[in-house]
Amino acid sequence: MNPKVSIIVPIYKVPEQYMRKCIESLQQQSLNDIEIILVDDGSPDNCGAICDSYKSQDARIVVIHKENGGLAAARNTGVEAAKGEWITFVDGDDWLDRMACEKAVSAGEKTQVDIVCWGYAKDYKNKSQNYEYGKYFQNGKVYEGTECAYFQEMALNFDSHISTAYAKLIKRDFLVKNNVSHDGNLRQGWEGIEFCVRLFGAASKILFLEEWWYHYTYNPQSISNVRGEKNNAYVLGCIEKISNEIEAYPNKEELKKWLNNRIMYLVVATAISGYFNPANQEPYATRKKQFDKFLDTPTIKKAFCNYENRTLSTQRKVVIFCAKKRLYFILEMLGKLRMAQKKTYGAK
Repeated sequence: MNPKVSIIVPIYKVPEQYMRKCIESLQQQSLNDIEIILVDDGSPDNCGAICDSYKSQDARIVVIHKENGGLAAARNTGVEAAKGEWITFVDGDDWLDRMACEKAVSAGEKTQVDIVCWGYAKDYKNKSQNYEYGKYFQNGKVYEGTECAYFQEMALNFDSHISTAYAKLIKRDFLVKNNVSHDGNLRQGWEGIEFCVRLFGAASKILFLEEWWYHYTYNPQSISNVRGEKNNAYVLGCIEKISNEIEAYPNKEELKKWLNNRIMYLVVATAISGYFNPANQEPYATRKKQFDKFLDTPTIKKAFCNYENRTLSTQRKVVIFCAKKRLYFILEMLGKLRMAQKKTYGAK
């Protein structure tokens, strides 16, 4: 008999203490009828061996060792192996509340939806932050038919915190029937956004629950927090793909507006967490030149011409203004300020 839920966990160079907490939170789920699929994505350290040690102790654990292909490809490998009625994704350095699977399945079966979405908390070293959802979503509401297009739009809204593959329970038959999978050619953060745009575009019923069952562990070494020239190229590739895909949807004009707005968040992050991050050891002149090149790409230039000030905070507007005017000495100061703020949070 197939399990109720397949939990897919891609693993690559995850610090051991995070990975153990992740796996053990899944083993301790109140719903026992699960399978835990650990996809060792060619991790060069001892992650694979640790996965095998858990497998030897728990028959519900499946371990797949594969050549490194990136997060999206690893998730696809897990889905292909999954036997559960429902699929959920968990990153290897994150963890789930004990009742997450049981409550999500109960709600999903009661409402007969394609997808159950819930919230997530961001765990720092000394504190945890629950993201707020009430501004955008109604707790316990089933969004049906054309209402699902709203989820597509919110997948491009940075502040909605809904554009991740995780914190969702998805019917496996729905994924197979609609041929919805991750694009294995996309990497570095935005591949989840691209996946969600297509996922919500195919859905006919989505349930939202204002619960914080998923815990995102802030790990400064994770791929979503490491920025560089190669990662920027990956992100720009994702944006181009999303831009092409949304042309096929009836709400494409609204999607375009949200996409341009989301690109502004990318500009802010690339400036403050990338080129003008105090941890960036490149010479100042080099960083200026690299950021100039980034800003001059057609994708970024087009977004600058068409974006609206949707959800942008005053701080972000200041960064965008400085980027537009190429006031890099101010961005350098803002990068130092942001670093100080992160230390105040007690980030690991």
